Parts: sequence; C-alpha cells; structure tokens
Amino acid sequence: MSLAKIPNQPHAKTKNIRQQWIEKINFIKQHNPIARSIQLRIVFLLLICLIPVSLGGIYWLDLYTEERLIKLAEQDLVSRGKLLAELMGRLDRERRLDTDFLASHPAVIQFKKQEAQVLLQHFAQFHHWEGDFSIFNMQGDLIAESPQNSFQAFDKLPKWLAESKARGGPMNRLTRNTTIEDSKDCLIMPIISPESNKQVGVLLECIPLSAISRFVNEIGKSIDVDRIIFVNYEGWIYADTGNTTYSQLENRQNLPAEKRVLAGEQRITYTDRKFIFTMPIKYRNNRTWGLILINTEETVQSAIADVNRVGLILVAFIGIIVAYSSWKIIHHSTVPITALTQATSAIADGNLDYVIDIHRQDEIGTLAQSFMNMQSQLKNLIDQEVKDAVYRLELEKGRQIQQDFLPEHLPEAAGWDIAGLFEPARSVSGDFYDAFALDDNYLGLVIGDVCDKGVGAAMFMGLFRSLLRVFSGAGMSSEIYIDNRSLNDDLTDILDGMDPLVHQFLQAVYLTNDYITTEHSSMAMFATLFFGVLDIKTGMLTYINAGHEPVYVLNPAGIKHQLKSSGPAVGMMPKSMFPSHHINLEPGDLLVGYTDGVTDARCPNGEFFGRKRLEQLLIQHYEDHVNILECVRSALLDHIADAVQFDDITMLVVYRN
Repeated sequence: MSLAKIPNQPHAKTKNIRQQWIEKINFIKQHNPIARSIQLRIVFLLLICLIPVSLGGIYWLDLYTEERLIKLAEQDLVSRGKLLAELMGRLDRERRLDTDFLASHPAVIQFKKQEAQVLLQHFAQFHHWEGDFSIFNMQGDLIAESPQNSFQAFDKLPKWLAESKARGGPMNRLTRNTTIEDSKDCLIMPIISPESNKQVGVLLECIPLSAISRFVNEIGKSIDVDRIIFVNYEGWIYADTGNTTYSQLENRQNLPAEKRVLAGEQRITYTDRKFIFTMPIKYRNNRTWGLILINTEETVQSAIADVNRVGLILVAFIGIIVAYSSWKIIHHSTVPITALTQATSAIADGNLDYVIDIHRQDEIGTLAQSFMNMQSQLKNLIDQEVKDAVYRLELEKGRQIQQDFLPEHLPEAAGWDIAGLFEPARSVSGDFYDAFALDDNYLGLVIGDVCDKGVGAAMFMGLFRSLLRVFSGAGMSSEIYIDNRSLNDDLTDILDGMDPLVHQFLQAVYLTNDYITTEHSSMAMFATLFFGVLDIKTGMLTYINAGHEPVYVLNPAGIKHQLKSSGPAVGMMPKSMFPSHHINLEPGDLLVGYTDGVTDARCPNGEFFGRKRLEQLLIQHYEDHVNILECVRSALLDHIADAVQFDDITMLVVYRN
C-alpha cells in the first residue's frame, strides 16, 4: 500500500455516510404521513395554536365550574328550604284546624266534662305531635284534660286568659324548662259561645319541643340536608338536627344566622366551606319564625377535583401530540380550503352550477367531491321542496275546507244539550258532523265519514253536508222541497205512516244519494252517515243509519240502545233504500255518535282503541255529560301517545235534560 492513497480513505468514508443520510431523509419525506395527509397538517397546526387557548380555557373552566357548582348547590339548598317551610306551615295549619275543631265542639263549649274528657282522650290518642289537651274556663278552672297531661304552667294561666280575651283569636306561647324534652309549645285557642258570642274559656294544646325536633330531624334526612335549625320568634331553638340529645333549651337570638333570620332576612351565605340558608317564616299571628339550613361543600369540592383532573389530563394530551408546524404547511393547507370556501359562498348565493376545480387524492379532494355531490343533492332537494310545498298547500287548503264546513255554532234548544268534537288528523280526511234547525220543532243531526283522504275527501264532505242541508230544507218552508223528487213505491212504503214533515226531512238522504251517484259516479266517492230528525218537544228521534258506526243511547243504567246501520253508504248505488227507524229520547238519555277515527285509533304498538273501550268510557263518564267529549278526547290522545293519528276524531253528543 502506498502512502499517497492513505488520506483519500477517510474522505470517501465521510462521503458515503453523508449519502446515506440524504437517502434516509428522502425516504422519510416520501413516507411522512404529515406530508401525505392534510388532516394531520391541520390538526398539528391547530393544536400548536390552541395550546395557550387550551390552558387558559382549562383555567377558566375550573373557575366557572366551581362558581356554577356552588351556585347550583345554593339553589338546591334554597329549594329544599322552601319545601321544608311549606311542610312546616302545612302541619301548623293542620294543628290549628284540629284545635279549632275541638274548641268549637258542643261538648267543649258547654263544658260537659265527661263528654269533653272522652273527646280529648280520642284526639290525644291519635295526635301526630303527641300533644296534651286542656280545657279551662275564664276563671282558670280546669274543666277537662287529656290522659297523662303534664301541663304545669298554672302560674301563667291567668295572664294567658287575659291575653286570649284581649286578642280574640288563637295564640302561641312557649313553656320553657331546662331541657328541650321538658319544654312545650302551647297553642291557646279561645272557646266562643255561639249564643252569647263571647269567650267562655280556652283550649290548650301543648306539644313537647322534642316531638317537633324529631319531626324536623326526619325531614332533614329525607331532603338530604346536613343540619336544620328551627327557631321561634323570640330566638328559642325548637329543633336543631345537630343536637339529637335534646339537651338544654337555648336562646340564640344574638347569634349571626339566627339574628338575620329573625330580622326577616332571607339569604344564603358561603363561609367556612358551608352553605348557610336563612329563611324567615311568617305564621302564627304573622310573627317571624326562622329556618336555618346548613350543608357542607364536600360534594361540590369532589366535582371540582374531578374537573381539575380532567383538565390536567387534557393539557398532558395536548403536550404529547403537539410536535411542529410551519408557515409552508399553513399556506399549503389553506390554499385548497380557500378554493372550497369560494365554492361554498357561490353555492350559498344560489349558484348551484359553480365548477369546483380541485383534483387531489387527499382529504381536500374527497371534500371537493362531496361538495359536487352536495350541489346535485341540493338541486334535487329544491325540486322536492317545491313539490312538498305544493302538497302542504293542498293539505292546508283541504284542512281549511274541512274546518269551514263544520258548524261554527251548534243550535240551542230548551231542555237539550248538543256538543261536537273534531280533532283533525295529520292528513286531510272527510269526517264531519252537523246539527241544524229544520223548523221550530225539529233539529237535524248528522255525523258522517267520506271515504278516502285528501282534498278530494274534504271537498266531498262539504258537498254531502250542503246537500243534506238543502234537500232537508233546513230552516225553510216545507212547500219548497216536498215535490222536488218523485219517490218510487218502495220508498213510499218505507216512509208510510210517518209525520209528513219528518218524511220530507228524511228525503234528504235519498236525494243526496241519487245526486252523488248521478252527477259524480266517476269519482267513486261515498259516505257513511247517520242522519236523525229530532222532535225537541217530544224527544222522538227518527233516523237513518247509512252504513255508519252504531250510535249509542245511554242512560244512568248504561247503554240503552245501539242505533246500528240498516242501509248502504250514501253515494254507492242509485235508487238505494235507506230504512228509517225511530226512538224516543227520554230525559236523562245521552245520544253519542262517532266516526271510525275513534275506534280505529292505534297506540304505538298497533293496538286499536276499539268499541269496547269506548263503551266503557262513555258509561264511566255518563254523569259528566258536559265534559264527556273532553274525557273521550283525552283518553284517545293518551292511547295514541307518540303514534301517528291517521284519521280524524269526530263525535256528536245530544243530551236531554
């Protein structure tokens, strides 16, 4: 080996190492996922930009959460305090009502010792507060008392009698002793003689403060409050759930919380990691009593700690995934996004033919293809919206037609109550009801259901209703319509022997049938209907049931009659026969007509409402005939629940007083 070649060997080795690094860098560039995915580029960029915002947001969230949780805890404590105040007020009112009842009892007023003794014994046995009862006359003589009565405040009795007489109403006094167990709250109720209207004595009901304290303690457990203090208007503690041993009776009128509540100050404070709610109560001769509710912050602090842990985890996660970013990545990533933004603006301005000139294989290319698909779908959607708008307009017109043909006001007749119900379905159908005066003595009653749905059904509903009114001569002279149709022999036989005027009214069904089958036979539209002529003086109802649901007649005993169908639907065949029947509606009878939208109403699992359920409902609510339609409506809507109402709910009721 020559010495001249030795220096060249390190140089060649260094060149090979450099070349290897260049190849590695090129390999990394070619296979770098960030270079191949705009999603990663944008994510990295956003994460780097959002780190300060995230840290600030987490800090703000921590403060906000703590403040909000404290606020919620305060609101919760206020709600519980109001609930407790309502319970205490309600029980105090019940106590005063009980005592007032005793004071107004004849045995107490007349000082019948034996009877009063039995009465007080009975009340004391079942008394909620374990109270003692005593009866005194105005001279301070004991008339009667409950068993095991422990009343000892005879030295205060003369003063109480004088105050009761001066006040002229009930009052409360506290008999203080060393302990809560031996102290009592006494309700002093004046005994008034009804003959002289003067006070003749007093009734004392005294309950131990320990009973009140136990009740407040039970309520505190049920409403989940750590501590409850109940103080009377003089500052004496009636109950303190933090003192369950019923020890020494205390007066705390000079303590901060008690002082605030007796001054009528209602507020909540947060001190020493405790929520303290002071709630003044106005009762017992409008004196200010007080409730003090105290809760610790353990629950709030636990929730705040959880939020802090989540925040720390989030910061750590952001720190791990953030790596690097640069202006070129931002620029390269935002150029196609800008193009898509322009396309979005053009499409938003209504240019659905805007050309999106982006051809890429990454997410931007996929997004551009989605935009082009969106353009096509928007065109189709607009076309469909136009069609839907036309359809909705048609439905709305149909509903309006249907509503316009229903009577705005039902006729009034002495001794009769008439009411109707119409609950429209989502789609338009042909249900209708009607009631109108035929002359001074007769009313026309109609309930019907036109086949099919949609605007056509609504139009034919109006046609059927108008034809029945016109052909029956509603409110017009009978001579106008009596000769409008030559009845065949069969029809004459069916109506033979009937009142001529009723005969004329019922011709409306035949004339309507012939008109529909003659003039509109190509439409194949028909209607089931019940048409009745009611003599409002005699109660005689002459009717035709043309393929309709049975009409019920109820009385206090239940369903009296079912006026079933005896002929085909109107409008099916020309020259059809519609036999008529009659029934006398007596006082107390209730006529109920309905369409199949009532019985065919389905609940979410597909079960029909059915006639049996309707019959039971009508019998159950017969006595409340004024509100019977609302009862049926409510039951139907409860049955349908979240299901779709496919048919109208239509009913007509007539009640004879």
